[in-house]
Amino acid sequence: MKTVRIGADSVPAIGQGTYQMGSDPVSRGTEVAALRYGIEQGLTLIDTAEMYADGGAEQVVGEAVSGIRDRVFLVTKVWPPHMSANGIRRALEASLRRLRVDQVDLYLLHWPSQEHPIQESLEGLAAIHQAGLARYVGISNFPTPHLKEAMTLFPSGTAIAADQVEYHLLNRRAETALIPYARERHVAIMAYSPVKDLRQLSSADPRIQVLQGIAEHHGATIESVALAYLIGAGPVVAIPKAVGRAHIDANRAALDLTLTEEDRRAIAAAFPRNDEELPFHAL
Repeated sequence: MKTVRIGADSVPAIGQGTYQMGSDPVSRGTEVAALRYGIEQGLTLIDTAEMYADGGAEQVVGEAVSGIRDRVFLVTKVWPPHMSANGIRRALEASLRRLRVDQVDLYLLHWPSQEHPIQESLEGLAAIHQAGLARYVGISNFPTPHLKEAMTLFPSGTAIAADQVEYHLLNRRAETALIPYARERHVAIMAYSPVKDLRQLSSADPRIQVLQGIAEHHGATIESVALAYLIGAGPVVAIPKAVGRAHIDANRAALDLTLTEEDRRAIAAAFPRNDEELPFHAL
């Protein structure tokens, strides 16, 4: 099973995303069961955020990890309006209550903030790390230049453990500079929306046909192949959302799927990379 280092921890290179979980009370039991099933299959990193369903996703996660907290690597994120030095602590304390835990494993700035200077936000992160409310801290949606700036400004004694960005076969910009830089600096890259839009492509699309051929050769699904490609770029943790067991099983299968160099070249050719840097957006 492929793993990635986040700080001193080794985590599975495929985790579980929770975007939009908690939006519908009718689905809550199904979502909790899905996360539990994923944990049982070894997908023990769970990513959520205070913004997802206004905290509803964190509540779903809290129920899912109840009684098995020690088996799970918990990640959550603070929304930009709350990213003042004091606001970060208040936001995290509210997240901890929804998650029903005393500490998260990784706490991220969800997006760069238009309102609060990055220096202030980084000081807030360092403070909650030093207070023991988060074992590791990091950022999200920071392109390479802004990751470099954050690493320069970060208070001593605390390190940026991860940067979470959009990364999938239809958007491979993270490979241009971010992943190589992160690898050198021991920063894990977390890939959200890792199979975005694949199923919207026609089965006659040559790109899908490439994936399908590789999937058939390995006895896998195209989603498993796509995920295996991403985590093979390392150090990458992909965090697909799944509720159905078949989907969860396909995500888990990617951890043990070894693509050949020929496979990787074929995928890269079918899904050409845009060598522009990831865009920067502050919210």
